[in-house]
Amino acid sequence: MKDKYYNRDLSWILFDNRVIDQAFNKKIPLLEKLRFLSIASNNLDEFFGVRLHNVQTMISKNRVDKRTGLNGTELLAQIYEFNSRNITKEYQALGLVLEELKEKNIFEVTRYYKLSSMEKAQVDDYYDKVISNEIKVEEFSPENKTKADLNFLLVSDDKNYTIQVPEDLDRLVDTGVPDKYILLEDLIFNNLEEIIQKFKITKQFVYRVTYDKNKKYDFLDKGLSDEKYLSEMTNYINDRGPGKITRVEFYSPEHKGRSFLSGLFGISKKSIYAIPGPVNLKVLDKLFKKYKNNQKLVFPAFEGLTWKKSKNILRHLDNKSLLVQYPYDSFEIFLNFLNTAVDDPKTTNIQMTIYRTEKNSQVVKLLQRAASKGISVKVVVELRARFDEAHNLEVAKELKDSGCRVLYGDKVNKVHAKICLVLQNDRGYVQIGTGNYNAITSKVFSDISFYTSNKRYVGDAVKFFDGLSGEISNGYELMTASPDNLKRMILNKIKKATQDYLRNGKGSVFMKVNGLTDIDIINGIYRAARLGLPFSIIVRGPCSLRLGICGQKENIVVKSIVGELLEHSRIYKFNYSDGTNEVWISSADTMTRNLDRRVELAVPIVESKPKRKINKLIEMYCKDTTNSYYLNNDGEYFKCQNKFYNFSAQQNWLRKIKYRKYV
Repeated sequence: MKDKYYNRDLSWILFDNRVIDQAFNKKIPLLEKLRFLSIASNNLDEFFGVRLHNVQTMISKNRVDKRTGLNGTELLAQIYEFNSRNITKEYQALGLVLEELKEKNIFEVTRYYKLSSMEKAQVDDYYDKVISNEIKVEEFSPENKTKADLNFLLVSDDKNYTIQVPEDLDRLVDTGVPDKYILLEDLIFNNLEEIIQKFKITKQFVYRVTYDKNKKYDFLDKGLSDEKYLSEMTNYINDRGPGKITRVEFYSPEHKGRSFLSGLFGISKKSIYAIPGPVNLKVLDKLFKKYKNNQKLVFPAFEGLTWKKSKNILRHLDNKSLLVQYPYDSFEIFLNFLNTAVDDPKTTNIQMTIYRTEKNSQVVKLLQRAASKGISVKVVVELRARFDEAHNLEVAKELKDSGCRVLYGDKVNKVHAKICLVLQNDRGYVQIGTGNYNAITSKVFSDISFYTSNKRYVGDAVKFFDGLSGEISNGYELMTASPDNLKRMILNKIKKATQDYLRNGKGSVFMKVNGLTDIDIINGIYRAARLGLPFSIIVRGPCSLRLGICGQKENIVVKSIVGELLEHSRIYKFNYSDGTNEVWISSADTMTRNLDRRVELAVPIVESKPKRKINKLIEMYCKDTTNSYYLNNDGEYFKCQNKFYNFSAQQNWLRKIKYRKYV
């Protein structure tokens, strides 16, 4: 009997496989292929940093994954199998791309042994003058946790030694020939003869260790004061160090050593990966940046549509709501919205959430300027945004020092909602979105942003911020929020669409999310699908839903869109038998963490013009074939090959903005 659910971690790795697949796409420029390989490598780093501790816990406590019946050892073995397949594919692609770049005389990354005598003399001289003094040989101990991304392990008959390669050394070593390089580790590898003789080294490895980055927040309590919470978070960040080892990657000329390294590091052999090339592909980012000015090697540059500066965006919103889609519409629109509010003498109050924002953020500067003008500014800064904790502490301090009132949510559930409220003497404005207030990621993440002065949205926004401030407020008129009601809303809408479908055969559901792993939502889909309700579901990343288990009436299409831009928007559409429909945008994915353990928002788009626009966006997503990978009944993803029909939603939108400037 087929399992009802697919394992989330294995599905994550399948997504990484789709990213790697972009490097084989003939239509993608060469440098962009390197960028996709770097993204895939970074994705895997995150996976082992934040997900594998769950598997290790399953093994140590003899637990079983309730969704699939796999125990920890079985799951770790499958993770190794899936990742090994990905790694082979990734380095095959890397070899092909680098070879093509060499053939086109763009640049060459070669090996030390292939260099001419003159080139060897050049790099050896660089080693003697720059690198040799940085090489420190230390006795190896697995308890001494390395922070270096590049390390050497030197093995002798009675002792082991390690070299941590300093981070400030350039990974690309110039050979003296223009655009021809070798890698730093290759140069070091071939200049260790003196050390090899001194310590009687018999084997050499290049290796990298990944550690668990999860540290439990054991101090969370809704009753914590802001001061105590801030103090605890500061201590948490300062005291946080690397946890248990979750992965070891290594390269050796013999491509052997997994058993030896497993014993040396004291971890399962299934957590040791032999790499058939450079360990750690961050170096590909450096190559991308170095040659990205060659327009033939990268995606065509584009500018998202902006707001006409001579046109006051607040006066526009007095009469019409606005729905935009980043990056086809520029993040400058939000900056214009906020800047206009700050400059408007009628503005009395600005409130917003911050989950992730870039360094030197214009949003933060505008909020500071608002406070300096006497506007009441309240900002909910989420200090537990993974990997951005330290940055968000700095943002909170900057805002507080500027006179803004800074809140930290409810101290238990992360505030992941994206909302900005502007209040004036006689009216209000609200922006609600699916993506972060980040000017950098907004250029590559596809997100929805909705602006309105509609009193129902504004009233709900006021209640939302009142709730985060600890005030008791009545229920929302339009919005819904987690952790209490967002999941219930989705399930109720699915149920309503199902009832309509059973009445006259009309009704369906569309969902676009980054992850679909919540069991309650999946079971709700299964119940409706057994009765025949059609589903069209776009899930960029992990998907625990399986196809082919709901009987003959099942009509579910699941696909993942992977293209030039990262799909990040969350959209829900429910079609009913009378021809009406509801379309919602949300900050939340259909994952348990979002629906049960975070403060998220979802809002229906009720006004006709923005609703027509988002329905058109949904239509384009459903038509997409070029960047779509379809889920099959075996849990694998495939591209639909059709000689006569090839449509890309992303490229369609990029073409439409090519000859325009303003929204």
